[in-house]
Amino acid sequence: MKRLHSAQAITENAALAAPGLLRRWASGLYDALIVLAICILATFLVMPFAHSRVLDTFYAHSGGLKSLYQVGLLVLGYVFFGGFWTLGGQTIGMRTWKLRVVRLDGARLDWYRALLRYLGMLIPWLLLLLGSELLMRAVQSPRALAWRVAGVLALLAALAAFLWPAFDRRRLAWHDRLSGTCLVLSGKARSVPPA
Repeated sequence: MKRLHSAQAITENAALAAPGLLRRWASGLYDALIVLAICILATFLVMPFAHSRVLDTFYAHSGGLKSLYQVGLLVLGYVFFGGFWTLGGQTIGMRTWKLRVVRLDGARLDWYRALLRYLGMLIPWLLLLLGSELLMRAVQSPRALAWRVAGVLALLAALAAFLWPAFDRRRLAWHDRLSGTCLVLSGKARSVPPA
């Protein structure tokens, strides 16, 4: 594994390295729009097959095709983010907003760390979707209070995840902690928040 910088060099001048929430969110929105466009293109490529009788029958009996399609979209997202993170530490949105992802130990990001970061990055979005779904069910359910409480708790957990870097001592997001990485300003990529 190639070392980009020594661990000691990475931890120097740490207070200047961590970006703020708005920069993180702007970069994330930029990348999300690109991934959305890729997923729309992939959907258009799959649509002709979805209307064939063979696939309609398979989907009607097992539901497996829908799950396979959804997993495929998640894999596309991983290839996008993982590819950029492992090759240069920057996605297109990160380049635009002058951010870079680096490992805390100074080594280059590998595909395993990129997978951990990607899966951790999905957690708040899944909580957001879960909370929204539960609140929608609350409208139609006789047990509306239980759905509302669960939905609000899921949304609060998602909000906590999105705001976490602002309150974390090292300004690390959940996915940074999970993968042993952090975001830094690209002009100061040698600096990582101190332990």
